[in-house]
Amino acid sequence: MASNQDSFTVCLMRHAKSDWDDNSLSDHDRPLNQRGRRDAPRMAKWLASRRCLPDVILGSTAVRVRETIDGLKSVWTHEPLVLLSPSLYLSTPTTICEHIVSESINADGTRPACVLVIAHNPGMESLVSQWSGFALPMSTAAIAIFKCHAIGPEDVFSPRVRHMVESMRPKLLDDH
Repeated sequence: MASNQDSFTVCLMRHAKSDWDDNSLSDHDRPLNQRGRRDAPRMAKWLASRRCLPDVILGSTAVRVRETIDGLKSVWTHEPLVLLSPSLYLSTPTTICEHIVSESINADGTRPACVLVIAHNPGMESLVSQWSGFALPMSTAAIAIFKCHAIGPEDVFSPRVRHMVESMRPKLLDDH
């Protein structure tokens, strides 16, 4: 759902657990393993319980990211816009931020209420740590939710206009 408000939610997620069994596959082409296929829908339910259903999903073109997106969408009743980019594969925090900024304002001036970015470590973990102000390990399928209070695209990610709401990883769901 689009919003013209100055705040929006950004969810940063590392892809679900990938399969390392087939040595003939390139890193980009590795699929999810059984645990990854199980964890993606579980994290989708957790996001829904937090009322963080993305309007837009930004992801790399890696097979494991596309399969993570499929696992998330299998739980939701809405259909988010999915935008895949090869530049989000093994990207830096700066590249991830550039994608968020470029997709955070619609042509009509509205803003998606929630953007979900699914990418890879080390860039994802570095970005989450930078944004949160502390080291936060991003294990596979981990998610960190940030509220951004934006003045304009150029300062959306200034530390004074964002804060972390919460984070979760699949292993912690097992403890609840």
